Amino acid sequence: MDGYKDGQSGVWAIVYKESEKVIGTCSLVGWSNEHQKAEIGYVLNREFWGAGIATEALKEVLSYGFGVLQLNRIEGGCDVDNIGSEKVMLKSGMAFEGVLRKNERIKGEFRDTKIFSILKSEFDSLTRGGRQ
Repeated sequence: MDGYKDGQSGVWAIVYKESEKVIGTCSLVGWSNEHQKAEIGYVLNREFWGAGIATEALKEVLSYGFGVLQLNRIEGGCDVDNIGSEKVMLKSGMAFEGVLRKNERIKGEFRDTKIFSILKSEFDSLTRGGRQ
């Protein structure tokens, strides 16, 4: 937690409540104290996809980023074919911003990335409205 205050990234474990086993991670990366923004990253064991766990974890990290770290913007991206990750970001209140064309090389192929973001003011509105 102290690392975040110094503008360093850290990783939280996603723990499955029933078994108390680590099933993924969620973190704030691509940090900028100057611009008060960061990028969200998360990975979840495939066996737990579709259960709302990634969305729950992402909402908690957004809350920490905006509430404790006082970030202004948190963004995230996913491959254009990663519908599951897109749904996680949308359900967490993030808005689709656009597509970065052929910006990452994955398995030897250049791929497009969909970009999503949420601002502190938007997150605060969602939280006050009881939707988070």
